Amino acid sequence: MYPKEYINCDQEAIHICGEVQEYGFLIGVQDSKITFYSQNILDLFPVNNILGEDIHAFFDQLGIDINWENYSDNQELAIQHISYNNQEYTVSIHTQNGFTFFEIEIVFPGHKINKEYFAVQSILRNMDSKDIWKLLLKEIQAIIDFDRVMIYQFLYDGSGQVIEELVKPNLESYLDLHYPESDIPAQARAMYLKNPVRITSHVSGTTSPIVGIIPKENIDLTYSVTRASSPVHRQYLKNAHVESSFSTSIIVNGELWGLVACQNAAPKHLDLQSRLLAETLTRASANAYASQKSLKTLKEYQKINLNNISLRQNLLSEEDFGKSLKKNIRDIMDSCAADGMIIRINNEILTCGKFPNDNDIEKIIDWSKQHNSDFEENTFASNSFCQTKDLDLDTPDKSCGIIISILGNNTSDMLIWLRKEQGHKIKWAGKPEKSAISEIRNGVEIIKFSPRKSFEVWKEYVKGTSLPWKIKEIESAKWITSVILKASHTKSSQILDLNNQLKELNQELDSFSHSISHDLNTPLTVIKLNAQLAKRLPDPEKVQTTLDNIIAQVDTMSDMIRNVLELSRIKKSEIELKKIEVDSLIEKLAEDSKISFNCPKTEIIIENTPEVLGDKTMVYQVFINVIGNAVKYSSKSKKPLVKIVGKVYDDAVTYSITDNGIGIDQKESKKMFKIFSRMNNAKEFKGNGVGLSIVHHLMEKMGGKISYENESGKGTTFILKFQKPNYDFSIS
Repeated sequence: MYPKEYINCDQEAIHICGEVQEYGFLIGVQDSKITFYSQNILDLFPVNNILGEDIHAFFDQLGIDINWENYSDNQELAIQHISYNNQEYTVSIHTQNGFTFFEIEIVFPGHKINKEYFAVQSILRNMDSKDIWKLLLKEIQAIIDFDRVMIYQFLYDGSGQVIEELVKPNLESYLDLHYPESDIPAQARAMYLKNPVRITSHVSGTTSPIVGIIPKENIDLTYSVTRASSPVHRQYLKNAHVESSFSTSIIVNGELWGLVACQNAAPKHLDLQSRLLAETLTRASANAYASQKSLKTLKEYQKINLNNISLRQNLLSEEDFGKSLKKNIRDIMDSCAADGMIIRINNEILTCGKFPNDNDIEKIIDWSKQHNSDFEENTFASNSFCQTKDLDLDTPDKSCGIIISILGNNTSDMLIWLRKEQGHKIKWAGKPEKSAISEIRNGVEIIKFSPRKSFEVWKEYVKGTSLPWKIKEIESAKWITSVILKASHTKSSQILDLNNQLKELNQELDSFSHSISHDLNTPLTVIKLNAQLAKRLPDPEKVQTTLDNIIAQVDTMSDMIRNVLELSRIKKSEIELKKIEVDSLIEKLAEDSKISFNCPKTEIIIENTPEVLGDKTMVYQVFINVIGNAVKYSSKSKKPLVKIVGKVYDDAVTYSITDNGIGIDQKESKKMFKIFSRMNNAKEFKGNGVGLSIVHHLMEKMGGKISYENESGKGTTFILKFQKPNYDFSIS
């Protein structure tokens, strides 16, 4: 029998199998020298050995023409068409890890390799490119060969702008020019969304009317590829000296984002194959752009979310919420890339950055109160707020852009982000206006709007507006508002919790003051009496005994004070929970307790000591108190017995410490874990009623719990419930 080794599919090194399929041939090159090849290369080419040959010389001697100008070592993929021995082949070239791979495949009869196929491959291989629009124009221009191809983007107000362009030499560039909304009106944009491909082959050519048994006005040609262009549009193209026009819609996330707009001075028709290919390339590029944009947006929103979490923590760090807002107002302003910030809360106005005068602030707040019922999700945004009717501002340039977010319903508290006026120039492709032509037809005046005749660059200076708010900035304003509302609610909840804690603390202080005055008064009285007695005692031995009594009472008082301080430290401290091994600790504490309480005959049984999640010092204090109590209160039994058992559950680890001592009267159960509370049947045992109170607070601090079971006169079982040690974390 031979040893066996099993490898799962996901472990198989398929990327280094060392073989190629029979239809393909491979040559590997490094520094222009052939370093490896598939064996079937020798069947394809009449050579004996090609290792070490220069790749350029190798193809040259075979008479194979490789266009090296279209290939570079850092190119991801290049596809070329070659002929050899009257057979057609494709060569795919790519570079990886310092090697260049030449992969040759045969072209079977009937298969057509052309530039259209390579254009699709180019787009698909460069989906992650930041210059996706430039690449798209390059590939479309290679297919249709028009004078001008452009990426035309629709802006937020319906107007458009040329953001990318390829234009033939000696023609004027339209790059960065703006076009008014009226150039491509709403109904035209709706058509482009439904039918993404449109061609006008011959602008000045004739059209053929539709004839039939129904009126031509009733025939919907929305999806027709031969539909004639409107007279206004044809005139528009003529005025632009264009005789052929072709476009495909750029649709991003279901919305008309823009167009690939192509123009040619001479009439030109594109066949269906070319039009469909252009549409396919455009759709692929639009998907690539949408993917890039979504990824960028996701990263931006993740950053915004992290900033909001940080801001929320900062807002909660101050006891005074008003002071917290003042301290963090700049971060709130910067969250929306604003120039200025106004916060109105609790009749107080906070400001930051560049903001208008007090009079304007009051006007803005009053306007917001009057119109907040019209706000969407309690939020209003505008980049031309200073142009609002009936709003006469003293310094309108400081509040051209505004986001107003109301802090809840039925309130005048609000957040206001401001942007200053951002005057800017717009280059229009001709003055954006149409002239009217009037004619009388059958006694009715018909007014026609003629498209502009000149496309000479016309510059406009825009005033009274700010930079537009981006969607992410408006959303950020909503999130910040939500953060502040939640922070405010949390602060209110914290105040309520503090009030409850204060109430509980006052009750504890009442109990503490009563108990401490009683318990400290007793040793003080004894100390005083012993001191008076010592003054009258002539016998030195009796004086020594009296002084020993005084020291013992002082020690008692010191223990009480130390325990009180220890309890205070527990409530204030921050701890780190870790996995704690307790087996040796429990054994040692058990033996120490027998010595401390002079109980050598006490039998202590320890069964199973699993690890717990806790603070090392606190775990020690818990066990020393509970085990010590068990040994102490069972010491007067005939056969003192203490049993310690640990158990592991799905979500917790428990320890049961059972004794056969005096037990607990059920009537006194409510004061079991109260500070300085001692059971009536425990008076003959030394103690001050602090130990179990300390244990109770320690267990809560570590996320655990202490409880007990008992039967008066028959012993007690204390149950310690710890967290299960799966991982480490901090708690405060």
